[in-house]
Amino acid sequence: MKYTILSFLFFFVVKNGFGAKVINSRQLDSLSYYSHMANNPTTDSSLIKAYAFYERKKNESIESNDTGSTIRHLRQIAIIQNELGDYFGAEISVVEALKLLETIKDSKNVINNKIGLYNQLGRIYLALLDYEEAIRYFDEGLKIAKLKDYINIIQNNKALVYIRQHRYELAENEFLKVYKNSLLQDDKKQLSRALDNLGFVQSKLNKPEGLEKLMSALKQRIAIKDNAGIYSSYKHLAEIYEDRGDLEKVTYYAHKGYEVAKTINSPSFIKDALSGLINLNQDNNIAEYVKILDSITLAKQVQENKYAKMKYDYTEKEKLAKENELAREKEKGLKILYLFIAGFILLISIFLFFILRSRHKKENIKKVYRAETRMSKKVHDEVANDVSSLMSFVENDLEIKADKKIELLDVLEDIYLRTRDISTQTASIDLINFTESLEYLLIQHKRKGTKIITNKISTINWSKVPDHKKMAVFRSIQELLVNMKKHSQARVVSLVFKEDRRKKEIIYSDDGVGVSIKDVKLNGLLNVESRINNIGGSFNFITSKGNGFKAVLKFNS
Repeated sequence: MKYTILSFLFFFVVKNGFGAKVINSRQLDSLSYYSHMANNPTTDSSLIKAYAFYERKKNESIESNDTGSTIRHLRQIAIIQNELGDYFGAEISVVEALKLLETIKDSKNVINNKIGLYNQLGRIYLALLDYEEAIRYFDEGLKIAKLKDYINIIQNNKALVYIRQHRYELAENEFLKVYKNSLLQDDKKQLSRALDNLGFVQSKLNKPEGLEKLMSALKQRIAIKDNAGIYSSYKHLAEIYEDRGDLEKVTYYAHKGYEVAKTINSPSFIKDALSGLINLNQDNNIAEYVKILDSITLAKQVQENKYAKMKYDYTEKEKLAKENELAREKEKGLKILYLFIAGFILLISIFLFFILRSRHKKENIKKVYRAETRMSKKVHDEVANDVSSLMSFVENDLEIKADKKIELLDVLEDIYLRTRDISTQTASIDLINFTESLEYLLIQHKRKGTKIITNKISTINWSKVPDHKKMAVFRSIQELLVNMKKHSQARVVSLVFKEDRRKKEIIYSDDGVGVSIKDVKLNGLLNVESRINNIGGSFNFITSKGNGFKAVLKFNS
């Protein structure tokens, strides 16, 4: 004989016993309707409808951040999945609900829900025939359960596991606890259930008081018209008398059970009752058929459980693989981001380096210019004036021979002129009127027998050239003109100014004596090159003996 209805009665209590909560009146009708459908299904389609309803309600609760409602809906979903045979899906729903419980601070509500969820996990593992895990989760629930009703439910389910294992002594111990608790409660249905269950396992242990308790429980159930309980009593009595070989009483109670099942009008009760009647058939072929059918059903269930476990494990592995893939993609994305940030920082650093270097060069050029200006003023104000005073003294006051005086005055005049040249070469530059400054510079360096020609200096838009670059260009041209004046003996000097957008070019050439490269005194030319390089430009020259001198200055505005 089987224990289907016994388990059904236990589970019916479990489904409706934990975590009760008042529901908003607007939702009451639909929630009550689908709760009844889920816990009292007539067909699989009713379970599927209930599942669809609770799945929708769960998603709505998640969207509205209503954790409590999400947990309640997950529990109903787990119950439905368990009834449909989707045991691993039910397990996932329960585990998800347990995780959500960790986010709730309401300790009383958390404990009540945990008890119910542990009980559901025990039921799931019982259905999977994993009795050790079932017992473990029932015990977890018992550790935190305080109310007698909760304790009775879990101990009932725990005893059922022991019955499945034919460990009747342990089952008796659990049912005895339930019966003692039930005596303290004013619930006749619960008391008669506890008495019937205790009597059943005691009868399995061949204890005489067991049958007495079964009969007493039947009378109590008839008195309170508990049809489901009456059916369970008839079923238990039929099984006990079958164990004792009393076929007449087995037949009597099996038929009584069938009549009650028809009264209840539940397919599951009727199917179970008919299965019991078939077992009474004396035909060996039918008996063999029933036995084989039971074996096949059990084997099929075990196989389905294994397949479901494999499918569940594969799904979990696939899920884990996807999570790992997402983690790798995320890590890859972060690496790209970090590389981008590092590259950006590097570019900014390079940019800042060149900006600071350029600024440093600008400051150096301005410092040199200011130093030259100060030196020019000092040479003019002090040295040149002193030389001029000395010349006046020699000419008017110093009494020496006339020829010696003339010679001394020539030397002093040469010193004075060179001092004045130094002062002029390092004097301040009018950077605002830069074209005029260059024109004046060319005029200063004209000498007898030398012609300086140029195109329009204003060909270059000097207003767009920064001041530090103007300074460098002015001093460079000045340096070239000084060299020409001292060394080249040139008759014609040419300066050509060109501009192509930001690119500027100045071409200097003269028809002087020129010089061999190896004989060039490079100090002046090195100064020109240094000045032009400091503003990001370039300086090149060509010269040879008897072929004059040519230089090209290039820079950007």
